[in-house]
Amino acid sequence: MSEIERLDKVLASTIDDETRAGIWESAEAILGQGPKEGAGTQATVLALGYVQSGKTTSITALAAAAADAGYQVIVALLGSTNLLLAQNSERLEAALGITARSDYVWISETNPATEAAGKKLRKFVDMGRVCLVPVLKHAGRIRAVAKQLEKIPDDIRVLIIDDEADQASLNTSKETESRTYAAIRDLRSTVPNHLYVQYTATPYAPLLLDAADILSPQHVEFLTPGKGYTGGKQFFIDNADRVVRNVPLLDEQASKTPPLQLQKSLYQAVSAFLAGSALLLLHDAASPPISMLVHSTARNDVQARYEFLIRRQLEQWRASIVAGDISSVPESILKERTGLVANGAGDVDDQTFVDKLKFVIAEAMTWLVNSAADVNKVDWHVSPIHILVGGNKLDRGFTVEGLTVTYMNRPASPQVDTLEQRARAFGYRGDLLPYCQFFASKKTIRSLTEIVHTEEDLRARLRDHVENGGSVHTWAREIGLLLPDGMTPTRASVVTALAKMGLGWHQMRTPSRQASDTASNYDLLAKIGLLEAPRVPQGRLAFRTLMVDSLEPLDALLTGWARPAYSPGWLHEEFVDAVERGFAHLKKATIMLMEDGDAPRTRKWSGDLGFVNLFQGRDLKPQPNGDFYPGDRFVQNLENEPNQIVVQVHRTQVRQHEGDGDVLALAVYLGSGLVVRKDANV
Repeated sequence: MSEIERLDKVLASTIDDETRAGIWESAEAILGQGPKEGAGTQATVLALGYVQSGKTTSITALAAAAADAGYQVIVALLGSTNLLLAQNSERLEAALGITARSDYVWISETNPATEAAGKKLRKFVDMGRVCLVPVLKHAGRIRAVAKQLEKIPDDIRVLIIDDEADQASLNTSKETESRTYAAIRDLRSTVPNHLYVQYTATPYAPLLLDAADILSPQHVEFLTPGKGYTGGKQFFIDNADRVVRNVPLLDEQASKTPPLQLQKSLYQAVSAFLAGSALLLLHDAASPPISMLVHSTARNDVQARYEFLIRRQLEQWRASIVAGDISSVPESILKERTGLVANGAGDVDDQTFVDKLKFVIAEAMTWLVNSAADVNKVDWHVSPIHILVGGNKLDRGFTVEGLTVTYMNRPASPQVDTLEQRARAFGYRGDLLPYCQFFASKKTIRSLTEIVHTEEDLRARLRDHVENGGSVHTWAREIGLLLPDGMTPTRASVVTALAKMGLGWHQMRTPSRQASDTASNYDLLAKIGLLEAPRVPQGRLAFRTLMVDSLEPLDALLTGWARPAYSPGWLHEEFVDAVERGFAHLKKATIMLMEDGDAPRTRKWSGDLGFVNLFQGRDLKPQPNGDFYPGDRFVQNLENEPNQIVVQVHRTQVRQHEGDGDVLALAVYLGSGLVVRKDANV
């Protein structure tokens, strides 16, 4: 039986046929970029998944398919901490059946650093075994393994799997090379016949690397999550009203000072977790383990204080809640129970609920997961109920089993990849959504919501670009990332030479003043219906306005607009592209005709620079009746709702040239973010 057939039978017990077929198709496509018999290559492939979307399953399938394809050495960089290395290698070995089989296909050798370990590895290669080599992502460990692999025959095909490839692997030194990056270079140079596969759900750094970088991918494989996967879209857009909870600014853990007592929002979060766990255990016996994540800070001492406060609160509730007595249950838990039931969680009678709640609180285990903790490996088998408290150790790659409640009062990171990786709430358990709650500050929630659009735009644009004959590198130069306002894609030390185009407002300073072009543009306005559109009030003034829910009128207006070849600062194709990208997730836009009643506005024109300023400013003070115009830049409540698309057609006449007739100029508001690309001039 082939390795693919054997593993597929194992996966069939938990994964549907369609999803499994997709997993094997991706594995085949990735291996298709690797070395062929007798032809040494060193290709780099980026396997792009979603956060918590079954990446380990894809890695396992790739390893099985590689074994069938004749790869004899599979080096797996499975974590930058011993905790992650142990978690991931144990899963991989178990899924492949390495420790339970007796057919002598596989052996596993973790961190083979000594000469004796290397000799053992080479012996098994000579015997025809497939050697899995889990390695800690640490410069010393990687170099030691490279030294041993240097002695295997050059014609042996090697698969190198780099999990969380956007984190510790990349070069963080601008002067020389960072130690881990240099060690990976050494590893790749010692095995001339290899395929390097980068796994990540946050690919912003690898995709923006210089083309000459050894870790810059030549190919991308898009991994598809299984049915029932709940990611950012399900949490922060589709079910935000049920799942997302606000952590007040005062409850943010911004300082180095540990809290004296549980914040009110954390008290609510623990209450929601306990109430949800009781209901979940009553309605789904197969649900354990059930867990809660508390992510407050990177400081170990502050994390320890949080763990103590939660543990103390649990002890108080254990003593105060009486089995069968609903009146002994704190009001906060009863309130959270009501909210969860309203969200779709199953309910039970009061006595049954209290009895199960008493059990949940008695069983609840708290775990401090950080580098200073005596025990930082969570044992999911000792209890059905777990509360994990930590920081960076709970980020990338760490799987929180059965996570239902997340409490993240750590200030939002400005880096897209870091913030997205902190949100460990995502996963396959769509049936758990009625029991899920995500507590975070408004800024964190807003950023995570907008990152959903960044992620979807990246996937759609990159896939289209590659399928149309482009490459990762031309995508980085020509398309790039659509980022939320104030955010960066990744660490500045990793990616350099980026060009940024702010979205916001852009005005056409030198529109065409040719009568024929103006007539053509009026025809466009008539065709889309703007000239007969109703006037919509914007405070003191009102303008003809179209609210569109189709891209068609926007596309007709922008692509058909008659204009000169150049207008200072007006990048027409860029703006058309940005409108299309924004509309893809907003699904609506506003088109407005800016005029003075039924007459054109008069604007100053300055030589080759064109209109000095198209925009009318805000009123200095309200009218006696309270009417106030916020200014052209803040129509449609843009000041408070900045994530919109607005196209304004300014009907003007040039001051002192009014007799020349109307001049129509465009202004576009493209949203609140920015587009980041690789600088094409570097």
